[in-house]
Amino acid sequence: MNKCLLICIKISRAIPLVFISLILSWSYYAYVVAMCIYAIPSTSVGEKVVLIVFYHIFFGMFVWAYIQTILTKPLLVPSEFKLSQTDLANIQIVEGNESESSSRWQDYLLGVIAERHLPMYTRGSFGSNGGNSGSTSQGRFIRLCDSCQLIKPDRAHHCSTCGVCLLKMDHHCPWVNNCVGLHNYKYFLLFLVYGALYCFYVGGSSAKYFVAFWTAGIADVEAYRFHVLFVFFVAWLFSLSLVFLAGYHAFLTLRNRTTLESSRAPILESGPDYRAFDLGFKRNFRQVFGNRWQLWPLPVKSWLADGVNWEQRIGSPSWDQRPPVPSALTPFFCFRKRIIGLTTQTSRPTAELPSEAAVVSFFCFFPMRTFFDQVLILKLAIENLYY
Repeated sequence: MNKCLLICIKISRAIPLVFISLILSWSYYAYVVAMCIYAIPSTSVGEKVVLIVFYHIFFGMFVWAYIQTILTKPLLVPSEFKLSQTDLANIQIVEGNESESSSRWQDYLLGVIAERHLPMYTRGSFGSNGGNSGSTSQGRFIRLCDSCQLIKPDRAHHCSTCGVCLLKMDHHCPWVNNCVGLHNYKYFLLFLVYGALYCFYVGGSSAKYFVAFWTAGIADVEAYRFHVLFVFFVAWLFSLSLVFLAGYHAFLTLRNRTTLESSRAPILESGPDYRAFDLGFKRNFRQVFGNRWQLWPLPVKSWLADGVNWEQRIGSPSWDQRPPVPSALTPFFCFRKRIIGLTTQTSRPTAELPSEAAVVSFFCFFPMRTFFDQVLILKLAIENLYY
């Protein structure tokens, strides 16, 4: 690729980081200097000290988690999953015989997995992203990555932006210019939580002086007026976004599910199952945050998973467990299926929205429940259209 183009790509990826850094730097000046030092009367020394101390606690934890999310290097797939040159040559030989390609390829890969004692339980399906495949008669296959030339472990995915396969990949986040996965998911979730708390604290504690400036109650510090006014608006604006993101990823954590797995269920030999790795709220939480409660609020390594061996829940069903379509949307999907000639009326039972929405509303507060339910309905609609 052209060297100039690579430089432009790197610069463009750094833009979100620069934007957040500038916002944080300005908010620090607006809150500490403009409001606490100049706007608050000099007679209220105690109030100044309390506000500044708590501000630095939230600010410090937020920045710490953000830096950890950015700088932590991804955990790559171990070498035992990589295909040797002999394996690649044998696969090419199998490819040349189209009449036996599917079954022989699958058998060969299963032999490699058995020989190396690889803990492999999930499968791919036709139309999923992941390169070539050794297919079975059911249309499922051992997941391979052509780019990295390896067998993908359970829950591992290839990031086209980073160009590597990551263990328990969640998504690639441009705001941290890094992939979010097993290596930094705890840091990412804490980054969202502390970001929301930081914005709530700034917005809430500046409300008094926002009103005072707006009503001209403080006239002798006019030069700092707009800093206080804008930091109030910006704090509440970002808090709404962060609280929804934090709530959603808290929900995924308690369900032991990644963003990718929430869109497409992991496929076991028995069939797709959205709750394939759901071990219960307590165990799911400890898998990400660890057993030592003292480390839970700190952006330091404490997770229990190794990224390769994943315990499955007992009683995974042998049928597709995609979230059922809400009853209000069922006629629409039945009509769509008749139009494109796929099937007629589906026999899948309808149901209400997933009860997990109650978990999310706990983090997003009750007034946001209705909005989040609508988001879930839209998400289910998209999944059933493009699954």
